[in-house]
Amino acid sequence: NVVTRMKNIELIEMGRHRMRPWYFAPYPEVLTTNPVMYICEFCLVWSRSPTSYRRHKAKCTWRHPPGNEIYRKGSLSFFEVDGRKNRPYAQNICLLAKLFLDHKTLYFDTDPFLFYIMTEN
Repeated sequence: NVVTRMKNIELIEMGRHRMRPWYFAPYPEVLTTNPVMYICEFCLVWSRSPTSYRRHKAKCTWRHPPGNEIYRKGSLSFFEVDGRKNRPYAQNICLLAKLFLDHKTLYFDTDPFLFYIMTEN
C-alpha cells in the first residue's frame, strides 16, 4: 500500500533532541497533522503539542526505563525491559523504532520479547 509507505511524521522532539524520521510508523493520524511530534525521553509517551508535552514533562516521574538495570559503567546503563510486564513502554519503543527501520513489522505483540535499552546517566 503506497499510503503506508509514505513517511507520516516530519519531526520528533525528545528532550533536547530533534530528529527527522526516515520511515512511516502507525501512530494515530491526529499526530501526523502537526509539524512536530513530541515524545517523552523517559516514558516514551507521545504528545501532539508543545503545551501538552510540557505538562507531561512536569508530571512525569520516570528517569529511566521501567525494567531492571543490568549493567552500568561510567555514565552508561543498560536496562532489560520485559515486553509483557511493560507493554505500553514496549509498544511505544516499537513505534519509535519503526520511524527509523523500514522493514520492522512488530508494533503491538510485545509479550514474548525482552528489550535492551542503553541510557546515559
